[in-house]
Amino acid sequence: MNKGKYIVIEGPEGVGKTTQIELIAKELKKANLSYKIMREPDSQNDVTARAIRRLTQDPRYPMNTKTEVLLYNAARSQSLDFINQCLNQGIICLVDRSYLTTLAIQYYARNDIDDYKKINEIIDFAVGDNQPDLTIVLDASVDILMDRVKNRYQGDRFDNLSSDFLERVRAGYLIESKKRNLPVIYAVDDKQHVFSQIWELVKPIISSDELHSQSKSIASSVADIISTKASEILEMQAHDIIEKESPKEIKKSDLSELITDIKGNVYAFTHKLDQVTIAAAMARLSRRGDDMRHIISEEFLENIGKDEDLLKRVISAYGDDSVQQLAGQHLVIENASNLLTKKLERGRLAAYLEQSTRYIYYDKKNNDGTYKYYVPENLKDEVKQKYIEITDIIFDTYSNIVHKLTTYIENNSNTPKEKRGIAWKNAIKAQACDAARMVLPASTTSTVGIFASGQALESLIMRLQSDRLLEAKKVGNEILVNCRKTLPTFLERADIPDRGGAIIAYKYNTNESLRHLTSKILPSAYSMENTPVSLSDIWPINEIDLVPDMLYENSSLSLKEIRHEVMAWTYDKKVEVFNTYIGKRLNRRHKPGRALEKAHYSFDILCDYGIFRDLQRHRMVDDMEWQDLSPRYGYDCPEIIDQSGLSDLYETCFDLSLKLYSLMQESGYQLESQYATLMGHRMRWKVTMNARELFHFIELRTSPQGHSGYRKIAKEMHELVFERHPIIANAMIFTNKGEDAELNRLAAEEYTQYKLDNLKN
Repeated sequence: MNKGKYIVIEGPEGVGKTTQIELIAKELKKANLSYKIMREPDSQNDVTARAIRRLTQDPRYPMNTKTEVLLYNAARSQSLDFINQCLNQGIICLVDRSYLTTLAIQYYARNDIDDYKKINEIIDFAVGDNQPDLTIVLDASVDILMDRVKNRYQGDRFDNLSSDFLERVRAGYLIESKKRNLPVIYAVDDKQHVFSQIWELVKPIISSDELHSQSKSIASSVADIISTKASEILEMQAHDIIEKESPKEIKKSDLSELITDIKGNVYAFTHKLDQVTIAAAMARLSRRGDDMRHIISEEFLENIGKDEDLLKRVISAYGDDSVQQLAGQHLVIENASNLLTKKLERGRLAAYLEQSTRYIYYDKKNNDGTYKYYVPENLKDEVKQKYIEITDIIFDTYSNIVHKLTTYIENNSNTPKEKRGIAWKNAIKAQACDAARMVLPASTTSTVGIFASGQALESLIMRLQSDRLLEAKKVGNEILVNCRKTLPTFLERADIPDRGGAIIAYKYNTNESLRHLTSKILPSAYSMENTPVSLSDIWPINEIDLVPDMLYENSSLSLKEIRHEVMAWTYDKKVEVFNTYIGKRLNRRHKPGRALEKAHYSFDILCDYGIFRDLQRHRMVDDMEWQDLSPRYGYDCPEIIDQSGLSDLYETCFDLSLKLYSLMQESGYQLESQYATLMGHRMRWKVTMNARELFHFIELRTSPQGHSGYRKIAKEMHELVFERHPIIANAMIFTNKGEDAELNRLAAEEYTQYKLDNLKN
């Protein structure tokens, strides 16, 4: 294997380095050459470089220029290790920036270090013999640079963007280029003309055999876009369109319009009978031995919609919390931040649906000229102004990324032109949204739909009202006010002092006391543990101990007696029972019996917030808790972002996020600072599942149409279970253990479109 090439594009901010690297990459791709785009110091691929970068970008750690020089070169040394690994694998490394940046900014522009020789000694110590095969310096006048970067936010990478500062930066690059005999290209013409000059310098570095090798398409598949869940949503929406009917007038003397069968043993209630009346009739059923149809006819039919007191009396006399489970409510929360959506969806016994950042562009502003994000109401004016300023720039950058990414995917699609219909466009859009959403902040708002029983609704209200977050408290109050208009009987006690009020106070006071105690008795430092998934607890230790529970239902013995019998059996006999209980599963929806619910697995997970948002939707789990969001655990750059040359814009969003997060922390808004974190930031959370639920979770979340991020998490969970409970893990036969391959999601999107088209006919 030929050794790769190390090519650096240098120059001041705004000179067009990212654009030119993207064009070089495009030519390399045509020649079927392996390449990697990176930014030096490489915070994407090296955890140490990433930690140093976060330190240098965080205003809470003020540092002088000498410290910056040392830190950047420490990160540079780490970065070069990764670059060398790539070069040894024959990969061409296209690198934005090098040690020239340190000289241009820290020496020439800052102008507070006189020892030029010492800085070069530090650089030489960090770099050693790892010199680029080619370094090209791009140049442009300061007025052009200022115009190009005027809408960018640079944070701490430059102290300011004054013309004097940029003049010194530019001069530093030009002086060092002359000293080191580096080519300089004046980058003011159109980008293709500039590229043609750059390419003439790059071509000799790469062998002619490599450049003229047969081109092969390596475009990312657009088929890994539309999830099964998205298809189900589209189908459901279409179903709703044809199911709506105009309600008919109720004939009070006739039950046939209230129930589906007036004679059979099984019947359902129609929409003509309201849920509160149904719940009251069911409560009355507990004290009467009649057919329920008689109860409705005799006690409720003539009073439907008239006597609310009757319903209250019946529910008070014959039911309590259990009756609240018999009536439900659909409700919608608009403009909920992503922090709030997770709090809304935390309850196990309700159904939720929200707008997906994976399928919708968030590039448009509202009618009032604002992007779709939440601004905490309790921020001081100066903090609020900075919050809005920085968040707007993040959304501007997101919009830039998502549209450039859409164009990139379209231009590199393998789909024949005759098949590029609506389904193809939807798939393209979804892939771009999926990658770009990682730079959206937790303040991003969406609409959440909820269906909950009266009991689950009351629990949701009390949970929100006891929360520390002001947004949650406010929405909890609004839900109570609005749902009392439709289910007043079931929400009477939600806020009275001796019932709901006492529960709210208990929840809030307990959580506050525990939070303060935790801060006293545990270290406040962030964990250095970076394992994506760890199995923190497991029960039972030996999976064979489940055999007696598997035999219990078909036996007449007590569990104690069955255990005594099983103790004397051979291992093979126990395994035979185990495998027989699992049975011959033909698809992942064939779930083994409930004896497996006795086994439990607790996982501690470190993944990005976007993955958590997908996995948090699983309801039949225990012990699901998550820690406050923070930028401290870093982030990853999606491969498609790297391939499309958008990594610089991508990283800019994370720099902005850290800046805003730190500002809010310093201003005393520790809780609200979470709004500044991005979906691509990693977070810590934990969950406990029984083995039966784990079958569903792992086999669903490793399926080929799933998101690559959570597929990796689910596969690691499966591997950890296999190490401890191999029989159970092997029974999960529909776990996709293979590497990510070209997925067939475009076909799924086309099928969805086919069904929608047929509904119109």
